[in-house]
Amino acid sequence: MSGGAAGWPVDAAALDRTVDIVGRLHERRDRGGEAERRLIDIILADPYSAANAPIAEIARNAEVSEPTITRLARAMGFSGTRELRFHLTQALAIGGAYLRAPAASASEETGPAASIAAVISGAHAALDLFALGLLPEELDRIATALGKARRILVCGTGGGSSMAAVELQNRLFRLGLQVTTQTDPQLQRMSASVLGEDDAVIGFSISGQARSVSDALKIAGQYGATTVAVTRPDTPLAQVAQNSLRLTFQEGTDLFRPSAARFALLAAVDAIAMQTANAIGPPAIERLRRVRQSLATQDIRDPHLPIGD
Repeated sequence: MSGGAAGWPVDAAALDRTVDIVGRLHERRDRGGEAERRLIDIILADPYSAANAPIAEIARNAEVSEPTITRLARAMGFSGTRELRFHLTQALAIGGAYLRAPAASASEETGPAASIAAVISGAHAALDLFALGLLPEELDRIATALGKARRILVCGTGGGSSMAAVELQNRLFRLGLQVTTQTDPQLQRMSASVLGEDDAVIGFSISGQARSVSDALKIAGQYGATTVAVTRPDTPLAQVAQNSLRLTFQEGTDLFRPSAARFALLAAVDAIAMQTANAIGPPAIERLRRVRQSLATQDIRDPHLPIGD
C-alpha cells in the first residue's frame, strides 16, 4: 500500500480483500449442517468474541470440534481460521454499529410520533450547527465569484452530495447563470479540464473524502478556475479548494434515522443561491420573472407558489 494524493491510500487489491463475511455467513447458514449452523449462530451472535477469543473457546461455546471451525473457513473460500477472523475484524471496523444494534421492538419509542420527533430534532440540530460554523465573509466571497463566473460546474457523488449538487444547479440556472452538474466521477474530471480563469467549480461532499470531486477541483484550479468546497473542515476536499463553506454536523446513534447532514447541505445550497442572487442584483430579478412567466402556460399562476413544482 502506498500513499496517494490528498492523503488517500492507493491499494489495487483493496476490493479483493474486502469481503462481506456477515452476508456470507448468513448465506452459508441456510445450507449448512446442524453443527455448522450452531457455529455460525455463535459467530453472528458475538462477532467480536469470534474474532478475538481462542478457537477452543469458540468451539466449546458452539458445541463443535475445532476442526469444524477450520472446515467452515475453508468452505467459505478462506485459507483457514486466521483469514476468517481477519475478515470478521474488518467487518467490525466497517459496520460494527450495525452488528451490535439491538433489534427494533414494537414500543412507543419506535412509533410514528417518535420517528417524526427524531427527524425534526435532527434537522434542527443540523441547521443550528451549520449556522454556527458558517462564516458570512466566506459565503459572500463564494457568491460574488459565482455571480461573475462565465460557467459553473457543480460536482457531488453519492446520495446527499449528488442531490445537493443537482439542487444548486436548479437554484442557479434561474438567475441566468450557465451551470452544469456532474455526478459521474469521470465526467467530473473531464468537465473540470475544460474550465478556465473566468469559470468556477463547486464540490459537495459530506465526508470530504470524495476523491473524484477533489480531483475535479484540483484539475479546474490548474487552469485558473475558482474552486469552492462545501464540506467538513480539515478534509482532503477542503484542503484543495480556494474557498470552503464549512459543514459542521453530528450524526445520532439511531441507525434507522436518515442522516440529518442533508439538511445542512440544503441550507448551504440555499445560502449560496440567495447570496449569489444578491450579488447579481436587479438582473437576477428579471430572470426570475421570466422563469415564472414561462410557467403561466401550464396554468401555474399563483404568485405565492414556488417557482417550479
